[in-house]
Amino acid sequence: MNKKGFTLIEMLVVVLIIGILAAVALPQYFKAVEKSRSTEALSIMGSISAAMERARLVSVDNTYPTTLSTLDIEIANTSGTTVTDGSWDSHNFNFQVSGTTTANGIITATRKGSSGYTLTRYYYTGQVICNDTKQHQQANIPG
Repeated sequence: MNKKGFTLIEMLVVVLIIGILAAVALPQYFKAVEKSRSTEALSIMGSISAAMERARLVSVDNTYPTTLSTLDIEIANTSGTTVTDGSWDSHNFNFQVSGTTTANGIITATRKGSSGYTLTRYYYTGQVICNDTKQHQQANIPG
């Protein structure tokens, strides 16, 4: 008799190989998704920082504005309304803008959920620092 088909051992080997590939691929997928979310925050922070710098250059006293309503860009929060004060939420981050001098103006983006990291961008230097509160690590990101 010539029966065609797969044996149980062959099927188990295929399932095992698929399981190993999934175990390797899923963490890389989640890492890529988180990287895209942090890139979104870096883009928003860069736009705000550039707008703050333009506002400082045209101000009489050479200081950064304390509200976002005076900037030449519009920022919308999750409900779609325009943000005018120094803090708001996006889908993935809580943003906070503070500082009115050339030395200490910063934008902070804190990741919502259990990811546990904060991105801080300084207006004056353009430096971005990532503080990972879960792993207690700090890293400089090219701004």
